[in-house]
Amino acid sequence: MNLTVISVNYLNAPIEILEKCSSNKDDITDFLSGTIGTIFFQEMVVISTCNRTEWVFVSPDPKKAIDLLISRIKDKTNISESILVKNMTVFQDFDAMSHLFQVVCGLKSMVLGENEILTQVKESYATSMEFGATSAYLNKLFQLLIATGKEVRSTTQISKGAHSISSIAIEAIKELDPMFTNKPILLIGAGVMIQRALAKLNSMGHEKLCIANRTMSKAESLASVYSNLTVIPYASIKRELEQFSTIYIGIHSTKYLFTVEDLKYLKTKKIIADVSLPRCIDPACESLPNIQSVSVDKLESVAKQTIKNREAVIPHVQACIRVAISELNDWLSYRDESFEWVNKRVFG
Repeated sequence: MNLTVISVNYLNAPIEILEKCSSNKDDITDFLSGTIGTIFFQEMVVISTCNRTEWVFVSPDPKKAIDLLISRIKDKTNISESILVKNMTVFQDFDAMSHLFQVVCGLKSMVLGENEILTQVKESYATSMEFGATSAYLNKLFQLLIATGKEVRSTTQISKGAHSISSIAIEAIKELDPMFTNKPILLIGAGVMIQRALAKLNSMGHEKLCIANRTMSKAESLASVYSNLTVIPYASIKRELEQFSTIYIGIHSTKYLFTVEDLKYLKTKKIIADVSLPRCIDPACESLPNIQSVSVDKLESVAKQTIKNREAVIPHVQACIRVAISELNDWLSYRDESFEWVNKRVFG
């Protein structure tokens, strides 16, 4: 098995590259359709979150496979190969395995130890497995990744007090307007990011919450949980903007939800937090005098403030990873495979 990971993440790429590489379920299916079944790709899982996209694959000819995959990414994103290569990291064999364990355990997250990445890896693996893009090796690897991610969160303090990207965005809003909890806020979307934002806002005592979602029944379901949450029709968002001091967006859209034309005539100042990837707000809106924006690429400095209390448990997490890799090594040996790279020591 030759394991390779191509990673485009918040540490090595600007948001303009991240959002173009971001892949929804249809994009992932296209990548799998165009690779699995060829002689260069035996198995593949594509992981895509709000701050990283990772292509994990097994290939008999990694160099050729990397070249072909970069070409496909170029076709999907319209980014030149030279720029893609500059903004991605390629991990192979042991380094790829070590990288994946650190990702799923939250060691490479913007928010150290955050829980969202574990759910996102599970969902990405399930999508690829259902497609038929995984077999013995990636099935074993991802099952062990998920089990290890769960273990470190239950046996260490890596996630104690950990904030999600959603709640970090709310902290950023609070920095811009300490009194925002007394003013109306509109949440757009109904997925995990919005659900976590709602939980955070509710715990802060925010009483003026409104929500809009393309599927109204999902918004209504959330409103049945939160008595302080009012549903407004998705189609009326732009007409209702004036009444909100803050707009919080966590929805997937291939087109901008708001452009300069939508926002430049607003009479009052707005804070717009967009945790979507691709972004739902035209970046040109940031130049408008009445708009203060919060986006994924601006959250790292806020996230770093939450890290120090959990750094002490990193050695314990690394020990869990070493045990998991040793288990994988035993499994590979049992299959009479020769993988010298697996025998390298983790972290050194």
